[in-house]
Amino acid sequence: MKDTETILKQTPSGQLHFTRTDEGLTLTLYEGKDMLLDLAEYFETKQEQIIAIGPKAFFNARLLQSVILPSSVRQIGDWAFSHCPKLKKITMTEGPCQLGRSLFEEDRKLRRILLVPSQGEPESEEEKKDIRGYGGLLAACATIMDAPYLLTTEREDDALWLSRWDQRLMSILARDDMEGYTEVVLCGEEDYGGSESNLEEFVQRQRWRKVRLCFLRLLYDKKLADANKIKLQEYLLSHTKGCESEETWLFLVRERGEDPEYWQLFTDLGCVTEQNFDDCITSLPEGLVQMRAFLLRWQSEHLAKADALDKLQLDW
Repeated sequence: MKDTETILKQTPSGQLHFTRTDEGLTLTLYEGKDMLLDLAEYFETKQEQIIAIGPKAFFNARLLQSVILPSSVRQIGDWAFSHCPKLKKITMTEGPCQLGRSLFEEDRKLRRILLVPSQGEPESEEEKKDIRGYGGLLAACATIMDAPYLLTTEREDDALWLSRWDQRLMSILARDDMEGYTEVVLCGEEDYGGSESNLEEFVQRQRWRKVRLCFLRLLYDKKLADANKIKLQEYLLSHTKGCESEETWLFLVRERGEDPEYWQLFTDLGCVTEQNFDDCITSLPEGLVQMRAFLLRWQSEHLAKADALDKLQLDW
């Protein structure tokens, strides 16, 4: 048996527990109330490298929002970051890493798993945008797509990986919104009791999931086939403001109301029209001041031009 040594490191609002062997350091437990942790800050020499994150190391870290892992980490144990309700971002170095099971279970706010190139931080905005977009798709694999087989820390063949990601997305998009409801009721999950109101909530959650994935892929459309792009666009358009169901609009204002990138895509797709513009403005929550200003500016630039063109054609 290899000799081990326990090491404790204080964080601004907590404590990290490590074990040291001849191979390196393993983070076994985090306790505390930190929101951001950069693990590279705690060991500076090559002789003290963190090579692994142990099983359940960050389990139920209630306030943790972002973790930066050093490039030396090449193994992450089962449930290492699961049940972290505020976790939004994990930053890692691209390269081989053994990933355990259910790493991000119940991490419903996880938005990005960023893979930084091994040669260092990218400098161009295009490279940064690529890392953010890819990171969003990775996070979706671990959370709302139920596709852990797509979770990876290597980008050797983006085309193949994106193709498999799109296959999974299209299978989700093709599912009936009622599929799975019976199993949920029989299993007693999420306190669904079989009433009509709970059924509506279940269906809305399925549509919400589809909307989120459509937005993600359209915002990062690398290698996205034209036929698939049209399907994603059509889905968002069919659930915008004024449609029988309005999940595209509801998702936008409730989850992305402070994200200009989403507003721009929403309008570029034609989800705002002369017919639904007034309803969009009147139903917009008061706190979304910047989004309101964006929509009003969009109206002056697009609807005003359309009105002027219509008037010109009538005069002619």
